[in-house]
Amino acid sequence: MGRSYAGSAKGRQCFSPWQAEGLYVVWRFVSARLREGVAFATICLVWGSTYLAIKVGLESFEPLPFAAVRYWVAAPLMGLWARANGVSLRFSPSRLWPVFGVGVLFIGLCNGMVFWAETRLDSAYTALLITASPLWTAVLSALAGRWLPEDARLGFRGWVGVMLGFAGSLLLLLPSVTKAAHLAAALVVELSVLVWAVGALWVRHLRHRFHALEMATWQMVSGASFLSLASFLGGMPLLHAPLSGRALAALAYLVVFGSVVAFAAYFYLLRVWPATRVATSAYLNPVVAVVLGWVVLGEKVTPVTVLGALLVLLGVSLVLGRHGQNQGG
Repeated sequence: MGRSYAGSAKGRQCFSPWQAEGLYVVWRFVSARLREGVAFATICLVWGSTYLAIKVGLESFEPLPFAAVRYWVAAPLMGLWARANGVSLRFSPSRLWPVFGVGVLFIGLCNGMVFWAETRLDSAYTALLITASPLWTAVLSALAGRWLPEDARLGFRGWVGVMLGFAGSLLLLLPSVTKAAHLAAALVVELSVLVWAVGALWVRHLRHRFHALEMATWQMVSGASFLSLASFLGGMPLLHAPLSGRALAALAYLVVFGSVVAFAAYFYLLRVWPATRVATSAYLNPVVAVVLGWVVLGEKVTPVTVLGALLVLLGVSLVLGRHGQNQGG
């Protein structure tokens, strides 16, 4: 007769309920960290490449209609994903108005401004201008300390980082870096950064009231509606040139990856991480954008631009390093 290992004292000791529960807790902890890591890598790589996709798509599309079509196509896909995960998408304007508002900020204003600016600016340069996003997020978090207490108190090191980062942003805007005719477009991009920071903190405030997929779906609807209205009022047609295969592929990439996949990852992270920690994707987004712009489109980056970008990233590292220390404590 064979001995049953599970029935032995040694077997009972190895598979005790306490140990099984401990392994389950460890597994859930690792799984949560893995999900967060994959989500963070997704927004870094995908959003870093969207600047290139926007630039390519603008070869055929007008900027605001291009952005509108992107989100009109993405919204139903995000809605299907939400329903597949058991998320209710009940339309209730009285309940959803904050989500609609964030959608107008994130998608209608921010994306609309970036799409328009890339008709005049290189994709890599646009990405470098947006590296200041964590600085604005941190400043607004500190100013809204009573509203968002966990993000408050920037501290001396953080304010030094803010000043360095804004100095780098000013360097990027110098006439020696950008042509005078393009300065307005660069300022529009910087304004979009501020608007995005406001939206990020608003989402942080709403994170417990809505599921991330529900938020992403309705924000795409409200943002696409805003962009469509702006296109109509501005008299913009959908195309300014024959539709090329490259432009169509760029639209498909922006819909599937740049909208559905990346936005789901972003709103998931804002539910589980502080806004300033999510903003650390700014370290990698411009790197991806610059490399792709150089390799695919032959875009050039001047030494002054690099210096300005390094100052911004140094400032961001001080701001987010301060936050990371607080989190670790």
